[in-house]
Amino acid sequence: MTPAILPGDFLVADRAWERRGLARGDIVVFGSDGRHMIKRVVGLPGETVGIEGGVVMIGGRPASDMWWHAATRPDGEWDVPPDSWFVLGDNRADSSADSRTLGPIRHPSVHSRVVARYWPWRRIGRV
Repeated sequence: MTPAILPGDFLVADRAWERRGLARGDIVVFGSDGRHMIKRVVGLPGETVGIEGGVVMIGGRPASDMWWHAATRPDGEWDVPPDSWFVLGDNRADSSADSRTLGPIRHPSVHSRVVARYWPWRRIGRV
């Protein structure tokens, strides 16, 4: 998730995320294969997310992707079910186990939403 989250960062996460729901751009903690993963929400329930020629598409239109400025690979298309989200790592070239390989993340897998960093002190603030 670099550069938004770096190794050694200590984070505050909201476990009551369901009250507000999840929005595009939120960073979530979810369970996958017995591990906790941290990724950014890119696709919302009911949307179709595609990657065409390295560009992330939402509903067939280029998405505003301010978190990654290089090509996203591989190309493909995913339908996001009503109780799921499409998540990607911010460092797409090195991102492992996001929705490109796992598929959309279902509601029961979402543990919390990252809201802030409290360490290191020079990087304290909203994530």
